[in-house]
Amino acid sequence: MSAAAVAHPLSLSLNGVDNVGKTAQLSWLARAINGAHHVGSVDKWHRRWADLAGDSFAQWWFQDSSTAEHTALMFTSHVARREASGPLALEDRGLPMILAACAATSAIKDGLTPHGALDEVTRITRDLPQPASRHEVHLLLRRHSDPVQEAAMSLKRETQSVDDRYRAYQEALAQVLAIQVEQGAYDMVIDQRDAPILDVQRGIRARIADLGVAVESLPDPQLDRLWVLGGMSESGKSTVGELLRDEHGVARLKIGYLLEVAALRAGQSDPYAWSEAEQAGRLTEEILRFAAATKARSVSLESAHRFEQTASLRKTWGSRCQVVYVDATPEARADRATESRAELRERDAIKTSRGAGRILDVADHVLDNSGPLSTLKLALDSMVHSMHATRVTPPSWRPSSDDEWLQKAAHMLTDDAVALVMATGSTGTRHWVEGWSDVDLLVVRDELSVEWLGQATARLARPGFKVALSAFTVTDLTTHRVPPRVVHSLRGARTGAGVLYRRADYAIPLPTHRQDDAASRGELGLVLMNTRRLLAVDDLDLRALYKHLVLVGRILLRADGIDARTPPQVFEALTDTHPRLRCAPPALDDIVTNSRDAAVHAQLAHAAENLLRYVDSIGRTAS
Repeated sequence: MSAAAVAHPLSLSLNGVDNVGKTAQLSWLARAINGAHHVGSVDKWHRRWADLAGDSFAQWWFQDSSTAEHTALMFTSHVARREASGPLALEDRGLPMILAACAATSAIKDGLTPHGALDEVTRITRDLPQPASRHEVHLLLRRHSDPVQEAAMSLKRETQSVDDRYRAYQEALAQVLAIQVEQGAYDMVIDQRDAPILDVQRGIRARIADLGVAVESLPDPQLDRLWVLGGMSESGKSTVGELLRDEHGVARLKIGYLLEVAALRAGQSDPYAWSEAEQAGRLTEEILRFAAATKARSVSLESAHRFEQTASLRKTWGSRCQVVYVDATPEARADRATESRAELRERDAIKTSRGAGRILDVADHVLDNSGPLSTLKLALDSMVHSMHATRVTPPSWRPSSDDEWLQKAAHMLTDDAVALVMATGSTGTRHWVEGWSDVDLLVVRDELSVEWLGQATARLARPGFKVALSAFTVTDLTTHRVPPRVVHSLRGARTGAGVLYRRADYAIPLPTHRQDDAASRGELGLVLMNTRRLLAVDDLDLRALYKHLVLVGRILLRADGIDARTPPQVFEALTDTHPRLRCAPPALDDIVTNSRDAAVHAQLAHAAENLLRYVDSIGRTAS
């Protein structure tokens, strides 16, 4: 039922300690229920409140008024609010909360226990004119069931310093609310903890929909990330938005445009007449609609230069919202501007008045865009990959081949700056073939010097074996500056496979399957070129050619979502998944034992040519 079709008048209230989000949640809810009457808080419903406003308000509340006078004003204001309410009223603090506020105040003023104060104000209200009878539903929002913790979390969110009296009031209020919960005064208790506004709103709407109220549901797209881009004029916000779109697949949206759309939808002539908190709510609703319609997984929002709006977006989305401040020196910004320096200063002054500079203090990321474009691109890569990386601390692993030498090698490579040592490829597995397979080791270090690398390579020398050492910095792994084979090896590290040493404080960044697949396909052109080069010489390098065939096969299979580890598994899976492919190379044992057999050479070359032709055919589109 909509508000207009409510069979019996209904009052729905949101309650809780200060800073729990009642006002924000009611504002969202009022937009979601057709015809709902947002009656607000009781201080809008009695003229006495206007007389008390100002510096004397706290003194009257806590000192000058008696408990009977204070309770009577609160209660009669609620009665007036109730008499003017529409069929479905949304109350900011309902009757139980009014009693709780009066009781907490009494506990401070009169030295009563929370129980005693609640009994006293309840007794006082019995002798006062009662509100019109109607169905009431009271929701309590709280972050913690322990009143001590609840009060502490409320006070932590205060933007200004508070005195001991207000602190004691919040502590008493949390205790009274806990007593009321035990007494069943609230129909629903929503333990929101630190959940963002958006998630709490979904929960509230689900609860009241169960009551039969027709509340508009929020779109629930699988949006992983909202990048909010702020910064002063000519800092490079648009460039960052373009790079996020072009290089990272992020949908690019503008705050001004979305607010204009929201205003048209609401019949509002000026969207900036809304409070900045409401602007954030309206922006969020438009983002949700866009993401639901386009299936976007990541969205950037520019340009943020209103502090409260930006702060509200963070509260609304939680950690899914990442605020990025694009910084640049005044000289760099002036050089980029097409206007005069005076005009640039004027634009800066407008943004500063809106709090644009303060966004720097709350930004999750700060990008310095004073230098060349390459530095911005690399910093942006680092930011995006660091946010998407899942880190793991895998279980221990023991090599199933060459265990003794690998453990010794890991010991030789390890010092305080080494974060990770891994055996990659077939190294250390039962698929490693002596005389055929290389020994491949990966080292990740805080810093890498040529001197250290040279010494490490010399220590690993092993007669009769080719030992390949791949070394990267911790930053390289965090920012994904590694070749596809390393990406794939890191994928295996989630089970501990290949991990010979991991420093206790280091968690391994785990690439996703999507990243593994994209990195592999990104290297496909190079692999195909090298495969053709190997086929072009008279004396075939069987070992290299066979490995390239396996590599091409793995790239195709990863794109199919198949992870085939051994060469036989690769070619078997290719046959099943790609029936048009005629790729039947000699068995690995035949290549190893009959490396000079002309028939083996011919069979391997034929398999390689078929694979190249097949890849070329599937890379075409109909014209």
